Amino acid sequence: MKTVSKLILLTFILSAAVLPAFAESAGQAGAFLKMGVGARALGMGSAFTAVADDSTAAFWNPAGLALLQKSEASFMHANLTLDRSYNFFTYAHVLKDQQGKSQGTVALSHIRFGVDGIPETRESTTPGQPATRADGTYVPGENVYIFSYFDDTETSTFGTYARKLADKFYGGVNVKSLKQSLFTNSADSWGLDLGFMYQPNTKSSLGLSVRDIGESLAWNTSSGQKDRIPVTTTLGTSYKPNDKLTLAVDLNKVQDMDAKFRAGAEYWFKDIAALRLGSQGGDLTLGASFQLQSWRFDYSYVDETLGAAHRISALVRF
Repeated sequence: MKTVSKLILLTFILSAAVLPAFAESAGQAGAFLKMGVGARALGMGSAFTAVADDSTAAFWNPAGLALLQKSEASFMHANLTLDRSYNFFTYAHVLKDQQGKSQGTVALSHIRFGVDGIPETRESTTPGQPATRADGTYVPGENVYIFSYFDDTETSTFGTYARKLADKFYGGVNVKSLKQSLFTNSADSWGLDLGFMYQPNTKSSLGLSVRDIGESLAWNTSSGQKDRIPVTTTLGTSYKPNDKLTLAVDLNKVQDMDAKFRAGAEYWFKDIAALRLGSQGGDLTLGASFQLQSWRFDYSYVDETLGAAHRISALVRF
């Protein structure tokens, strides 16, 4: 227990040191990193920090990957409002010794968020008027001329390593590469995520994650603009009254924003189908799953500010 206490204390000290260091980052660069992945977790109100028992743990709490007994792959696709698309993939591989004992888990994940096919328009030689012809001139009554189409793309690729650190205590780390491309310019960054999980018994769990540590998108523009990505710290707990029901609560704090509670419940029917209900900062979430042999298919509904979001994901075990 001394080792566990020291590691937990170290994490809180790191969180306290990192957050003030980036206190000036009031903007929300990299906002897609806060949206979450996997329809299962999203259906539970994103209260997944202390649950994190499948391959999507690479995002929510990398420590959870150490709980895997088999290798897994997860996929998610969503068409969101305002022509936004959101895709996620991860593969988690369980490392085993010659006796078949787990030596930890490694994973590779990729998130892509963007708006494709944005029309490029320009201001004409007539001040305050848009160009309506290819030569850049403005003619009253004509439609705005589209010179080209471009994409606004944000991606995050990260590698994970997780393992058991002590009795009932697990840890994990992500090393991340971030990129954003907008028209003719781009920005990139490196960063870290840390996660820990403690399971005092078979029914309850505690989780802590600190995401987006040290991330600052540096643009290849003449100004050298840097957009700092706010750190997200989440503390969660989960409880299983029985084998079918899981209850979870998270306290989520994005830097320079108020802390928000997340809560969710999951109930399984004979390991074949599941229903979920949750609240994500006051927004209603719903979810369902269907499991067939090594495959699991998940659906979630989230009542978000920009409109209802439907997400579908799948998971397969090897």
